[in-house]
Amino acid sequence: MTENNKTQIKILFFFRICLWITAVVSTIYWITYSMKLHANGIYAPEEYSPLMRPVLYTCVGIAVAAICVSFVLHAISERIKKRD
Repeated sequence: MTENNKTQIKILFFFRICLWITAVVSTIYWITYSMKLHANGIYAPEEYSPLMRPVLYTCVGIAVAAICVSFVLHAISERIKKRD
């Protein structure tokens, strides 16, 4: 494997790690937001849902997109490895 390919794989790995960290942070944020709503005494579904839904959908969307892009970068890394 050439040095250029090793460098490319390392860069892709770094980006994959960043994407997984983004997914974890996004998940932790919506869990923390949910806990904050409950700490403020918001339990009724008619109050809780309108406040939680936009945050939940956004954070889950970010997490799923980050994980999917990470898998694509992994596939690209594997193709680079097979080229040699």
